[in-house]
Amino acid sequence: MPQVRSLFVSDLHLGFRPARAEKFLEVLKAYPSENLYLVGDLLDGWRLARKWYWPVAYDEVIDEIMGLAASGVRVFYTPGNHDEFLRGPHPTINGIMIADELIHTTLDGRRLLVTHGDLFDSMEKRFHFISQAGSRAYDGLMAINRGTNRLLSMMGLRDINYCFAVKHWSKSIVGSTATIPNAVTRAARDQGCHGVIFGHLHRPSMKTTGGFAVCNTGDWVENQSLIVEHVDGTLELVNCGKRICKLPPLIP
Repeated sequence: MPQVRSLFVSDLHLGFRPARAEKFLEVLKAYPSENLYLVGDLLDGWRLARKWYWPVAYDEVIDEIMGLAASGVRVFYTPGNHDEFLRGPHPTINGIMIADELIHTTLDGRRLLVTHGDLFDSMEKRFHFISQAGSRAYDGLMAINRGTNRLLSMMGLRDINYCFAVKHWSKSIVGSTATIPNAVTRAARDQGCHGVIFGHLHRPSMKTTGGFAVCNTGDWVENQSLIVEHVDGTLELVNCGKRICKLPPLIP
């Protein structure tokens, strides 16, 4: 029997050098599940288009996902802004269901809207070129950050991650960290759902308001996080193998 019922993961960004593909593969194997939801930006088409980067570890991740689908695991994919080329009239690819929005029903009967979140990002939709420019700037900042951390390591000091702080500061300036969760929540309520699971913001979180669950999967560049549905319907946010918080099963 599977150890867990469902996994929800997003923002691996294969094609971006800091992507933690090896760690993701370890976690994917550590949590055998009945359902696997890939909540967007598994692939980073923006960066692959600028400069091809595809190490063996990326093939291993794709092979594992395809192997899970072939073995009977139900695999779902809701594309994000970095892999939007997968959006189109293709309901399945090698047994993987692809849609902009998915509805997952937990064991205890809760309906959860699952979507990447970029379709509710007004900045992304209206000023796409700004997002692309920001992606290039972030790449440069990450390269500088890696160099800084190598120097700190040689000096016996702890690493720092100022890229994370800058990124979330910039998103807070344009209001993404507040407006996107609110917009996704409204869409989920309009569809009669009891909660929502999304990505895009790279900020793992999980909370309930009036019994309505709002969950962000985080990412695999900065946080290495995912959301797990256990066999009793409990939802849990896991960050790099550490349990962060739980939402107990609820009967709607």
